[in-house]
Amino acid sequence: MNFPTRKLGLIENLFDIVHDVGGMIDVNVVRIEGLIKPAILQQALDCLQKLHPLLQSHIVNLEDGVYFEWEGTTKIPLHVIDKQDDNQWLQVAQEELHQKFPKDTSPLCRVTLLRSLISNGINEIIVTFHHAITDGTSCMLFVDQLLFYYQQMTAGEDIPKIATMQLLPPLEKLLDSSLVSKNNIAEKQHNEVISTPEFIIEEEASPNDRHTCLMTRILSQDMTLRLSDRCKQEKTTVHGALAAAMLLSVAKIAFTDLAISLSCGSNVNLRKYCKPEVATDNIGCFISIVEEIHTLEKNTTFWNLARECKSKISHAINIGNPLARILSDDLKYVNRDIILQISNHHLGRKNTIEISNRGKFNLADNYGELKLKELYFATGQHVIGGSFWLGVVTIHDQLFCTFAHVVPLVSSKTGELLADSVIANMQKACMSETFTLEM
Repeated sequence: MNFPTRKLGLIENLFDIVHDVGGMIDVNVVRIEGLIKPAILQQALDCLQKLHPLLQSHIVNLEDGVYFEWEGTTKIPLHVIDKQDDNQWLQVAQEELHQKFPKDTSPLCRVTLLRSLISNGINEIIVTFHHAITDGTSCMLFVDQLLFYYQQMTAGEDIPKIATMQLLPPLEKLLDSSLVSKNNIAEKQHNEVISTPEFIIEEEASPNDRHTCLMTRILSQDMTLRLSDRCKQEKTTVHGALAAAMLLSVAKIAFTDLAISLSCGSNVNLRKYCKPEVATDNIGCFISIVEEIHTLEKNTTFWNLARECKSKISHAINIGNPLARILSDDLKYVNRDIILQISNHHLGRKNTIEISNRGKFNLADNYGELKLKELYFATGQHVIGGSFWLGVVTIHDQLFCTFAHVVPLVSSKTGELLADSVIANMQKACMSETFTLEM
C-alpha cells in the first residue's frame, strides 16, 4: 500500500539532519541460540515491512522540505555474514552506527545476520534504523514481531493476510498540549540557578575523527531482582538507581574536585501523552528527553542521589518539559549549520551522561526452536551525544546494558573502567545500606 508523501515532523526532521552529518543511527543486537535460515528470515522481514507504513518509506528532499515517500521503496535488505569469532557482532554493530542510509529508494532499516557455523551456536541479528522512524518501543516491537513471523513460517503455519497499519501524523500533531504547564516551565527557568555541567574530554577531535565505541554488561537475574526490590524500599526507581550509579562512577573516575556539577539526560517515551494515546504496536519516533543537573560531593550517598534523580525527572515530566521540547519553536529552525555548530561546541557533548532505559519487556524465552539469549542497543554518539551513554533493557529478569563512549574523547581504558564501575555500584547498592564517593 502506498501513502501520499508526508513531511517529516519536528523530531523526525531533527534526527534526519543529525543522520546526514553522521550521527544518531540506531542499532539493535539480538543474540539467539539455534539455526536461523536466511531465506525464511527474509520472508519474515517482508511481512513486517508490509505491516508497518514507515518501514515502507524512504526520505526525499523537496523544495519545501524533507518528506517520507512510499512509491518505489525497496525491500528491507538482509546481509548474511558467516561468523569468524564470537565477538565479531560487536565490531559489526559499531560499524553500523557509522554507516548512513543512502538518499535513494532504500528503506530506513537494514538487517545483518551473523550466522553461526555451529548447529547449536549463537547467532546475532543486527537491526539498524534511521532514528527518524523508531524509538525504543518500536525497536522492541520489531524484534518480537520478526521472531514471531519467523517462528510461524518455520512451523509451517499459514500467515494471515497482512493489512498495512494506519500512518500516524507527526508527534507534534499528536501530543496533548494541555499537559504542558507553560507558566511552571517559565517559572522554573527564571528561578533556577543553572550550573554549567562538566564533560569528560580526554582528547579533542573533529567530528570526522570521532567514533562510537560499545561495551556490554549483564546484571544477573538475582541481582536485577534485588535491585528492583531495593529501589522500592528506597522509594526510587531502577532508572534513578542507574543514573546514580553512572553519576557516581563518572565523578570518582574522571574528576577530583570536592563538588562537581554533572548533567544527566534521560529519554522519555511520549506515547501516553498523545491524544489519542499511541499504541505500542505502532512503529515511529515518539520520544523526548529530560536534562537535569546534579551536584555531587564526597558525602553524596547513592540512594539519596537515586531519589534526587527520580524526583527531578518526575518534576520535569509533570510540568511538561519533554512535551514542550517537541512543541517549541526551536525545533522549527534547526538546520544543518546549527547541528554542525553543536557538534563542535564542547565537542558535541550535550550532557555528562545520558540514559536510554527501555524498561521491562516480556519477550518470549523461545520462538520455536530459537532461544533469545541477549539483547543490546545503542545510538551513535560521535557527532552529538553524552560523554558517557547507557542503553538498558530488562528481559527475562535480567538487565542488559550497552555502554557507549566516543573515542578519542574518552579512551577505551576509561570507558571500560566506567562501565565496570557502574555495574559494581549497582551491585554494591543492593548489598549495603548506602555508600558515598569516599567509600
